[in-house]
Amino acid sequence: MAFLMLSAFSVATAQNKKYNPFYYPELSKYADPKQMDFSTEYKQWLTPDASQTYKDITNDILRKGYDFERTLFNSEQFIYEDMDGRVCYYKQSSFNGILGDNYARIEIYINPQVERTDTLTFKVTGKSKVKKNICDFTGEIRVEHIYNIWERADDPDCPDYYLMVCNYIFKEDETQYGTGFFNGTYGVYCHIDEDNKKVCLDIDLGGGDGYNQRNYVGTWQSYKTNATKRCIWGEYRLPYTFDFDIGDGEMRINPKYNSPEWEQWQSEFFNPEEKISWWEDSLKGGKQ
Repeated sequence: MAFLMLSAFSVATAQNKKYNPFYYPELSKYADPKQMDFSTEYKQWLTPDASQTYKDITNDILRKGYDFERTLFNSEQFIYEDMDGRVCYYKQSSFNGILGDNYARIEIYINPQVERTDTLTFKVTGKSKVKKNICDFTGEIRVEHIYNIWERADDPDCPDYYLMVCNYIFKEDETQYGTGFFNGTYGVYCHIDEDNKKVCLDIDLGGGDGYNQRNYVGTWQSYKTNATKRCIWGEYRLPYTFDFDIGDGEMRINPKYNSPEWEQWQSEFFNPEEKISWWEDSLKGGKQ
């Protein structure tokens, strides 16, 4: 696989390190756990700054007519069929996340079918689930920037990773029970396939311990009451959840936020075959 090359004149470098929004003890020094919306902070954290060597390649991608792999925008997960990784494929799945100050479990399913409506905007459809309440939604994800980033500044031919920064808005069906809309910042690690002119999901990268390739950070707002809640979901570990996740090498839920839904998540994590494809058989507007 070939990678986009560094242009020496467009590189920024420096010495400062960012805090880690995935690690509670450190995060608590830099952010207020009572704050509701961390989408701006997450975008700033994703965006390379003076502590990194990077290049914004968004215009290069557009100019060269690159396509985007659909798994950058849906909730399919990459699965290895056997221990040797000889058989592999993408499987329909859902993201897990938190909703509100009590960190209720929310699940988000984004359909495999993704429509590119203009150069940087992608239309998606899917379902949300809180307890037994399941709602349909339609939405848009808009790519703002794609960066390649070097942690080894002395090796300009090999960028360490690529990062795509987006914004999103998902609107649930107003005719259904307990609905509203989601909006915020989406970050995803990717790689550039020059041979096939495609931006692809990077299944091997992720910040921290490698379990956060795709994360959505923002809010949910009720249509009926206008009440707004923190809402963050993604692939395993979640940023800006403070003492909800007290794990070190892996995600571990603080017992004070335990619920039947999070107990189910833990069981599913250790026994993936137990995960129910609730989005396939759900009834529209099901109530709690």
